[in-house]
Amino acid sequence: MAQTATKTNGTTKTPEPMPSDSEALSEQIKTLRSDVSALAELVGDIGKRRGAEYKAAGEAKAQEMRGKGEDALREAGMRVSQLENDARGQIQANPFQAIGLAAAVGFLIGYIGSRR
Repeated sequence: MAQTATKTNGTTKTPEPMPSDSEALSEQIKTLRSDVSALAELVGDIGKRRGAEYKAAGEAKAQEMRGKGEDALREAGMRVSQLENDARGQIQANPFQAIGLAAAVGFLIGYIGSRR
């Protein structure tokens, strides 16, 4: 380490020693490492925060879709119930026609099943 004497207004003063290039470089690398570490933590925090946001949005969408599915299932159940009531009404109004139709369907299923 080199020390130099400087004359200022007729007085001699000794400045503090100048750091060498390798010491300055080492100090800058240390600072850079701490900055990179802080940046990595910041990026990690941002990733966690966005992950939590996306998870919440996904859960909300899943809940919405579940609700829509339940509504569709309830509506399908009501339609089946209505068709059952309509069929029951037709059978009561035309019992002989219903028996003939059931016999024809049974015969057709038996015929197709016996051909295999």
